[in-house]
Amino acid sequence: MPSSSGLLAWQPSTWPEATAKWESSLIPTLQKVFHESILAEIDGVIADANEANGGLEHRGYVIAIALMCALDAVSSYGYGARSGAQIPEFVRAHFPKEYRERADELLTLYRHALVHSWHLFQVAVRPGDDPVTTDENGALCFGLLHLRDAIFEGIADYFEKLETDANLQSKTLERYRDLRSTARGI
Repeated sequence: MPSSSGLLAWQPSTWPEATAKWESSLIPTLQKVFHESILAEIDGVIADANEANGGLEHRGYVIAIALMCALDAVSSYGYGARSGAQIPEFVRAHFPKEYRERADELLTLYRHALVHSWHLFQVAVRPGDDPVTTDENGALCFGLLHLRDAIFEGIADYFEKLETDANLQSKTLERYRDLRSTARGI
């Protein structure tokens, strides 16, 4: 059953129809969609893993996949849906500084490896909030919770810039319109 506003964030058929031109009234809808269907879901999995296992050591892979998929999804709004190729551009524009110089590696060594090869071969992830570093073997590594925070910060920065950046607005509206037009269901 739709919420009182009619919008179920995870069910695109309940999203408002896209307007013909950019209107800032789309921002609260997107914020709700991103928060309820992506960010809060990831936090729920993290909380469940912590409660069940006392940490992320045994569920880290599931969380890493979710984070990479979230990054792919949210970056497609302002930078086009390009099978992940838009991720480095989003990271360089919106992420904290320590990730910006590693934007290409996030795509190739993390997103592609996790999603397509099921493992990390040339890099590492730690289960906590460790900052971005290079380990003793020369591998890029960071904590899952640190990446989670960087994604959340990146999304907040994206929404701040979306208020005034006409190019982001145009691409965001185009992506929203494309996704909404394919929605069926409820």
